[in-house]
Amino acid sequence: MPPTPTLEGKTVFVTGGSSGLGLEIAKIVAAQGAHVAIFSRRQKVLDAAKKEILAVRLHENQEVSAIAVDLSNAKAVRATFGSLKLVPDILYCAAGGCQTECGFLTEISSEDLDSCMRNNYYTAAYVSQVVLKIWRGVENKPELRGRTKERRIVFINSVGAFVGLPGYTAYTPSKAAVRGLADTLRMEALYYSNPGTKYTIQCAFPSNIMTDAFIEEQKNKPQLTKEMEETNKDLDELKKKLPSAAKVAQYIVSRLNSDDFAICDSLASELLWSNMIGPSPKRGLGVADSILSFLVGTAIWPFQRRRWDKMCVQAGQ
Repeated sequence: MPPTPTLEGKTVFVTGGSSGLGLEIAKIVAAQGAHVAIFSRRQKVLDAAKKEILAVRLHENQEVSAIAVDLSNAKAVRATFGSLKLVPDILYCAAGGCQTECGFLTEISSEDLDSCMRNNYYTAAYVSQVVLKIWRGVENKPELRGRTKERRIVFINSVGAFVGLPGYTAYTPSKAAVRGLADTLRMEALYYSNPGTKYTIQCAFPSNIMTDAFIEEQKNKPQLTKEMEETNKDLDELKKKLPSAAKVAQYIVSRLNSDDFAICDSLASELLWSNMIGPSPKRGLGVADSILSFLVGTAIWPFQRRRWDKMCVQAGQ
């Protein structure tokens, strides 16, 4: 694992920071000295999360803010973020999920399709747009001239962006949209960067993580989906198999020392990413991703796809 990044004096915003992976990211950056602001819908849950973050911060003078806002509402996002005095150095877009929207297309509602896109894509798009505008607006302030600044957005996506399984009909398109947003902004960030400010975009693609949200998701997930992704086990077995949010968060934060666009926390994530890179930059020198891409495309996917197709046929009979 790369060395721990230095975050003392930095300001980090985390959307979806009241629970799960977002909360663990917020705790880790606070433990490394960063000022932290977390954003989510429910103030009561945010307040509880704030106490956890305060308990692990490195210094008592670190600011920790917990701000309630509907991140899927563009007007609310503009008003809330526009009123803040803090300017982030790093933004983690970790809001989202599909706790109640799992199911086959004929079984879920049109409202499920809408909410999944709003909770996953629009929360990332609206917040990153507003924060980028804030950054661009403060670039030429006299007190900041002559100081090189680094600005970074890290989208917390999912391996669901790479492969569509039955049961994730609402979720996968929303995560593919986040990947498209990150890809587009990666190049747009090059346009914004200048001698005084460097903009960096990263996108993390974790696999299933053991969180309360995952447990809730399992209640609504079709049996076929569980069998295809191999989560058709009891909860105790899954707790042993799946990584904790804290473990995944630690790895994602450690990649702040890297300029790699893609952050892959597991072998499954690496394999799926390598065969879906397209025009995105490969990780590191690109050697490992190139080798994995060839192996996955020729020796894994042809067989895995047929296996999954057979499972779908058998389940439908």
